[in-house]
Amino acid sequence: MVSEQLFGNNVTNTPVDSPNKGSAKIQRPFSLFYIWFAANLTIGDFAIGFIPISLGQPLNLTIIALIIGNITGGSLLGVMSVIGVMARKSQMELSYGPFKRIGSSVMALLQWGNTLGWLTVNLVLASFALELIIRGTFYVILLLIVAAIVLVLAYYGHETIRRFELAMSVVLGILFLVISIKSILDLRGGIPYVSSPVIPVFAGFGITLAASFSYIMAWGPYASDYSRFVGGRGEKSHSFLYAFLGGAIASFWIELLGMLVAIYTSNAVSNPASALADFMGQYFIAGMVALFLGGIAANAINLYSNGLSFNTAINRKGKSLPILLGTAISVSLGIIGYGAFYSFYEDFLFILDYWITPWLGILIAHYFIINPKLNGSGESPKLYSGAIAYAAAILISIPFMYPPAYFQGPFGAMLNGVDISYYISFGLAVIFYTVLNRYAFSVQKEHLAPVA
Repeated sequence: MVSEQLFGNNVTNTPVDSPNKGSAKIQRPFSLFYIWFAANLTIGDFAIGFIPISLGQPLNLTIIALIIGNITGGSLLGVMSVIGVMARKSQMELSYGPFKRIGSSVMALLQWGNTLGWLTVNLVLASFALELIIRGTFYVILLLIVAAIVLVLAYYGHETIRRFELAMSVVLGILFLVISIKSILDLRGGIPYVSSPVIPVFAGFGITLAASFSYIMAWGPYASDYSRFVGGRGEKSHSFLYAFLGGAIASFWIELLGMLVAIYTSNAVSNPASALADFMGQYFIAGMVALFLGGIAANAINLYSNGLSFNTAINRKGKSLPILLGTAISVSLGIIGYGAFYSFYEDFLFILDYWITPWLGILIAHYFIINPKLNGSGESPKLYSGAIAYAAAILISIPFMYPPAYFQGPFGAMLNGVDISYYISFGLAVIFYTVLNRYAFSVQKEHLAPVA
């Protein structure tokens, strides 16, 4: 059993923990809507809309791909939020059930790296926007300004972040609504775009779908960090609904807006912040403020969960060390990658799926199929079924991988670069873990203890 004092709001993370026993307050399920709504009103989503335009894809298929990507990715975010409500644990501590101590530490380290990557992505994107507001400022100073704001928010913890996300859901909603109204007004003369695919249309569709799915799905390893505070009537079903709607609506809206701006500026492969500034003309400040605040909103969640993952990985307490370390590394990576960001971002989105999707599959199988009436301390049998299922799912999916800059699996190449490995690893992880434990349960039921 893992029992830790997690930083941020004095939450003792035990299987029977209720957030109102500490200084943290029990939140209504609706709080998940504005947390994930604000977190997805970002330049990260906005940049995804540039990908299909850079590939010359038809608009109708692009919109369908974005819808499917957000529905599937948003559903995983919703499901993981429900697990947090059930177990009252931070997201990476939930790995202890299927993966045990060593395996859960490995998963936490992977999530620590994941959050560092997103910290860097949003740090650079927010700095791009700030650079257009404060012209002539050395970009390292801009990175430090953004990082300092995020550091303060993460230091004060969940309750401060929740209130900030509530405010940002309103402020960012208004700012992006203004941008949307301008795009709709510009539509009166028709959309100045003729598709001219640079790769096969089905491949462009698959890449767009994967990018959209990747972005919102990647919030899955964060979900329980915030849903563990949720209580009240209909907490499970409402938590799924509000997390799903908040993330999917915001993500699809901003990706669609990014697609339109890419079309209007004829600037599909440049810095998305510069493209939005060109599109907004004399009102460019509104667009840059929206992108800047969106980056802050996303990174407050990133840094807080980064610290939780660090603590889970090394089984420690405290908040100062992990958030200072996460800030320092993300700033360093931001300085290194500032000039060649866009190519890095596209590759990062695809590589992201490889470790996350099978992990999500195993947690879903553990808490909904194998262990549905047990709390977060329920363990899988000693045959290490979590690690076996995870490794097998990853290995079988390798031939389907296609991160262009690093590796080209044979089946991925046959599909013209459409990478379906993460869908395969997710499905196989669910199947393998379920089969292993259905057999193991008949032999070793004593390893599972019911909720008191």
